Amino acid sequence: MKKFLIVLGVIAVAVAALCLSVFFKMKSQTDAFDTTPVDISKVADGTYEGYSETMMVKAKVLVTVESGKITDIEILQHDCGKGHPAEAMIDDMIANNTVEVDAVSGATASSAVIKDAIRNALR
Repeated sequence: MKKFLIVLGVIAVAVAALCLSVFFKMKSQTDAFDTTPVDISKVADGTYEGYSETMMVKAKVLVTVESGKITDIEILQHDCGKGHPAEAMIDDMIANNTVEVDAVSGATASSAVIKDAIRNALR
């Protein structure tokens, strides 16, 4: 029984270390995104495609700009596990004509990847 508990403890520590490693890798990837705001008024009219990814989240978007305003954002791909609530940011982005909106709590990585994909489309 004692041996079993030791093995179980070692496995628990290994799983915790793996989870922390994945978390910090994702954090370092999202921290590396270029978060320089995009001046939408200087973006030519058109529809632009953008893509961004981290180790566990991917997003591909189409962004339409007309007369210096974001008129539509379509998510073509969003592989994210449980991060789908981050897609709600799009309405705020269109309404406020900016990518710089609050991230969705509980979907922080997906929020960062979607914002990065949109910025990439507009650059």
